[in-house]
Amino acid sequence: MKNRSATHSTSSSAVIASVVGGFALLMLLVGDCDRCNAQTTAALRQRALQQWGPPRDINRSKLARQGFRVLDGRHVTLVTDLPSAPAVDELPAVVDAAVPLLTERFGIAPERLRDWHVLAMLIVDRQKFAAAGLMPAEKHQDFPNGLSIGYELWVANQTSDYYRRHLLLHELVHSFMATQLGACGPGWYMEGMAELLGTHTWNSQTGKLVLGVMPEGRDEFEMWGRTKAIRDAADASRVLPIEAVMKIDNSRIMEVESYAWAWALAKFLDTHPRYRERFVSLQGETLDADFDEHFRELYAKDWADLQTEWRLFTSTLSYDHDIAGEAIEFPQRMADLKRVSTSARLSVAADRGWQCTGLVLEAGKTYEIKASGRFVVGAEPDGVPWIAEPGGITLEYNAGEPLGKLLGVIDPRPPADASTTRGVTSAFLEPVAVGTQGELTPTQPGILFLRLNDSPGSLHDNRGEASVGVRRLP
Repeated sequence: MKNRSATHSTSSSAVIASVVGGFALLMLLVGDCDRCNAQTTAALRQRALQQWGPPRDINRSKLARQGFRVLDGRHVTLVTDLPSAPAVDELPAVVDAAVPLLTERFGIAPERLRDWHVLAMLIVDRQKFAAAGLMPAEKHQDFPNGLSIGYELWVANQTSDYYRRHLLLHELVHSFMATQLGACGPGWYMEGMAELLGTHTWNSQTGKLVLGVMPEGRDEFEMWGRTKAIRDAADASRVLPIEAVMKIDNSRIMEVESYAWAWALAKFLDTHPRYRERFVSLQGETLDADFDEHFRELYAKDWADLQTEWRLFTSTLSYDHDIAGEAIEFPQRMADLKRVSTSARLSVAADRGWQCTGLVLEAGKTYEIKASGRFVVGAEPDGVPWIAEPGGITLEYNAGEPLGKLLGVIDPRPPADASTTRGVTSAFLEPVAVGTQGELTPTQPGILFLRLNDSPGSLHDNRGEASVGVRRLP
């Protein structure tokens, strides 16, 4: 049985050029060329864009007699068999608010969007839409919840106001990318971008729309389900490596978990301060037949660090996850590190994830770690702060340890400029509880990382730091 939260954008080999928007067309045009120059890319984009005709004409009076309503916006004509309701009637305003945001996001000249317009069908009764000639070609009618073909899109109605908007925005992103960029890229990127930008907040009173948000909680994002899908996969030891996410195939109906993985990768790369710029640059490569190869090239120099952080992110994903706060600054040079010959002192911030101490611990040696200080790890509803010390406070626990407790990890990998190969590590998934005082005896040499325990979704209200001393014992 298909998950009702799965959306679908058909892109099989038979129809990909007409549905995805040029990615397969490009492969026919460029043949074996490894990389196209700017002039060739512009020509290819023009060819890809020319495949899209305007949306079909509709007879408004006839549709009204058939029981449809037609809602108009600047950038959308929406046909629905739903009765009037605020959450439905405002959907054209949602689309009109989204188009300028997408224009800015993808670097499109605003004048190109003045007359940009899509026809959207919001569907309760599919047979009714089919009888009115408003459904896509028969071979595309099996979509569970959403479909985009050029300037036309279809969305199955949802019981959740949020998820109805999400699906509409998801398909709108597909239409925008296909008709403005010429292509949506490979399946993982196509669905990842639609999920990324479809995840939103909307204020119906002010008309303010924000795209690409990190959901703060389940209630405000009813039926979205992406965080839960990743959590369930992690609990079942089914965390996908990045290469597996890149193999997601949207030429067939996808389950919600596949959409969740595509969203997670896009959101992680789009938000992480070290990876974002490279990820954003990919939106100019959607016509590139070697898109995936180019993606790997962009991240080749820190691929192992990316995979290490990706594994940590997906294994600890939470609502309101602070990707930037959790970003790990891995040492890049041997010169930045030092061995603990006697002792060293440092600070550990409460509002950050894993922090590199710059200290190399030797295998077989025992190190004493002492920590002190007071810091904030949360607050009561009335604003009264939760004050903690490095031993932690038992008002709340995270991953089995009290909030604020000092945790340690030894990353056995050398820095980036070392001559040895830098691999992926799972050390950050197996921290050692240190507290106010503890000892570490590494079985292999490595770099010490520390953090004060808290959920990645709760760093925003933390303040202060702990003072930590590290001493090598005789």
